[in-house]
Amino acid sequence: MKVGINNPIYVLLLIMHVGAGLIGYGANAMAGWTARDVASQGPTDSVRRFFDGKVSLAQWCVVLVPVFGVSLLLIRDASDISKLWFWAAVTIWVITLGLLTGKGWPAQRRLGSLLDAVERSDIEIRGSGVAVLRTQQIVVTLYLIAFFLMLFKP
Repeated sequence: MKVGINNPIYVLLLIMHVGAGLIGYGANAMAGWTARDVASQGPTDSVRRFFDGKVSLAQWCVVLVPVFGVSLLLIRDASDISKLWFWAAVTIWVITLGLLTGKGWPAQRRLGSLLDAVERSDIEIRGSGVAVLRTQQIVVTLYLIAFFLMLFKP
């Protein structure tokens, strides 16, 4: 099915794709931003409220980005699936999800557990904060590269 860019289905999918990206990557960027406070200042009340040992639903929106993106391609121009920019963006997303599930989110959960613990080491807390921060910095950088690829389709 080939629909125009003014078709309501296309517009809705585009909004969902961009929205999932902004919400998902934005929430993960906020986790990194807040983890920076832990790494530099140690645990504060705002950090304890933010890191509750869970990964927020907003952070999980990262998973939906390619679902809506591929849907857009399928209804508009499926030939883009064979282009290098598309595969580079998908590869970046796979790397991003691997970093988040393998390093960033476990460090975030660990940080939440450490902040709740009665006996805790500030060194461990700061170490977890640095792990969250570094992972999220890489994730945001990858997002910017993927965004460039999808916008300009080089």
